[in-house]
Amino acid sequence: MNRLFMAVVLMCACAGANATAIKTYEARLEVAADGSALVTVNLKLTGSQPGMVPLPVGFGTLDDFQLQDAPRGVQLNPVPSKDQSIVEIDLPQAVAADVKLSFTFRAPDVLAQPKNTAGEKSGLPAGSRLLRHGFVNTQAATIAAYRVEVRLPEEVRVQMIREQLPKPKRTEVLPRVRLDRIDGNQGALLQVANLKQGDKTSMVLEVVEDGRSYVWLLVGLLLSAAYLVGFRDLVTPAAR
Repeated sequence: MNRLFMAVVLMCACAGANATAIKTYEARLEVAADGSALVTVNLKLTGSQPGMVPLPVGFGTLDDFQLQDAPRGVQLNPVPSKDQSIVEIDLPQAVAADVKLSFTFRAPDVLAQPKNTAGEKSGLPAGSRLLRHGFVNTQAATIAAYRVEVRLPEEVRVQMIREQLPKPKRTEVLPRVRLDRIDGNQGALLQVANLKQGDKTSMVLEVVEDGRSYVWLLVGLLLSAAYLVGFRDLVTPAAR
């Protein structure tokens, strides 16, 4: 009897939470030199109802999970998984219709060398690494706007966008993945609208060491030296 009562309570709570919609889902990845990343997630919920919202997170590991900001009474419980984790958002009875919350965690191997099977040659240039991100909306509610902003570490840059899904529709003005500079470092932005249950989005970036600055510095020094040699008569005082 007690088990039946608890099951009914859980079903009612989940049914109420299904009315909760995700207006914006923004994840910011600050990638370190070792390939790990500090991930900050900012959410805006609308039509919030008391109960548990199972939020999918596009990472398998949620190390050092910390709640940064949430209304009083809102509780978060991370449930790590091999491919895609879940964060259980428990909304209290007195929850407001509009809810903003933020949490952080660390994810390893966000930027890593591609793994090849024994005897298989890599199709990437030597020294290249791949930044992969994939996300599946496993919850019933539609995610109105999903954005992932990546800031790469210093001295690296994106060589090529190898995957950006789903492909933009003709009616979409912005690209699926846009390269940009964030606080002086190169970065990328993945954005997609109206992710329904079962919809997927992903990006794969080929990242290489940025040696261009040293090359142009060397070229500049050589040109300066050639100028001084070629026009030394103009810069050397005439003998009296």
